[in-house]
Amino acid sequence: MDMKKNDIVRLNYEAKMKEGDQKIIEMKNSPVIVGAGYMIKGVDEALETMNVGDKKEIEISPDKGFGKRNLQMIKVIPETEFKKHGQRPAPGMFITADNLRGRVMSVSSGRVKVDFNHPLAGKTLIYNVEVSKQEDKNEDKIKAIAQFYSNTEPENISVTLNGKEAEVILPPAVHSVYKKKIADDTIKYVGLEKVKFVEVFSKTEEK
Repeated sequence: MDMKKNDIVRLNYEAKMKEGDQKIIEMKNSPVIVGAGYMIKGVDEALETMNVGDKKEIEISPDKGFGKRNLQMIKVIPETEFKKHGQRPAPGMFITADNLRGRVMSVSSGRVKVDFNHPLAGKTLIYNVEVSKQEDKNEDKIKAIAQFYSNTEPENISVTLNGKEAEVILPPAVHSVYKKKIADDTIKYVGLEKVKFVEVFSKTEEK
């Protein structure tokens, strides 16, 4: 039986650009909620036709990947704006402005041209995907969600369930924004009503 939306699974996958065959990313045991936007649209749709143990090569067009290139996302910014922040723009440099990340294309006559398109916008991609596991226990589902947002390995995450409430222990460095996302997805996709986070600080040995 094919997987369905909201199933929590683990993937082994690698992605490359179709043109030039350049590898983009390779992931092992990566946690994913099917249909929840954890992966780009083209991969999400393909997962709904797969089952645990299946392997598939997926060709993904820009409209189901990182979108088409948008010329309106290329902006010209006065060089003085960079100087106000102590920056010296140069071609290839990455910047963040208005919550958008862009790459400096050129610097000329006091003007800086910046491309705010995603680096993979307009690219056709090839994904090789293997569904390695489906999480069935609620504790493991929560660990998978927490791993996705916190980049913490499952062995460093502790989950205790009490009815419809979960207590989750994560490393102290995990930002509150990501804890909120973990809680929201746990409530939505695991079916709990409350998520409580606990931070544990241990005494370090003096040298």
